[in-house]
Amino acid sequence: MSHSKTVKTKERILQLSLQLFNERGERSVTTNHIAAELGISPGNLYYHFRNKSEIIKELMAQYQHETLEMLALPEDRLLDANDKIRYFQVLSSQLWAYRFLHRDVYHLVENNDDFRKMYPRFAGQVMQQGQKIYKAFVNAGLMAMTDSEIEALIINLWIVLTNWTNFLYMSGHITDSNTLEDKWLWHALRQMVFLEGAYLRGESRQTYESLLASFGSSELFASFSAMKTHRIE
Repeated sequence: MSHSKTVKTKERILQLSLQLFNERGERSVTTNHIAAELGISPGNLYYHFRNKSEIIKELMAQYQHETLEMLALPEDRLLDANDKIRYFQVLSSQLWAYRFLHRDVYHLVENNDDFRKMYPRFAGQVMQQGQKIYKAFVNAGLMAMTDSEIEALIINLWIVLTNWTNFLYMSGHITDSNTLEDKWLWHALRQMVFLEGAYLRGESRQTYESLLASFGSSELFASFSAMKTHRIE
């Protein structure tokens, strides 16, 4: 098998695995499913990946590399209000593209040794980069925050980000953790934008208002209010 063909097959396996994990849930997809969808033999798949855990490890590494690269600070200028929009767009696109990693995180941590090691390290790297980004916004006069406030905000944002699907499932907004529509992702981003609101200054305040307007009103709180309360005897 030529090197170029080997690389192409490996990439096809990763791309389809990501699609199936996102659509069906990682637990519902086997290597046989992946091979059948690709029209290759299981043996051909095992030539590239010994098992499903190796596929997940590679996807996690891919997600980590792409996300950190997209969150990099510009080297030749201060941040501006447009950068805030760009960072939110990066987060939304990455969250949606690799949504199974956060949706199935507890199962993956419990059952995949590589993922158990990689995920906390990735979380730490994202938080450290987030700290640099918020300090850069402060230096640019777009936000006013102390170091402690930056740290607290980043932790709160990460909690919202990584637990959003579980919140939707436990609150009854989705009935199956695999049926995560992109509209729910926008609701998560809306909450993240609100968390930043109190610290925004100058031009970023106008950008904040524009972002909220683009999200529209949230149906989440209204749906909670509409739920009937049953008395427990």
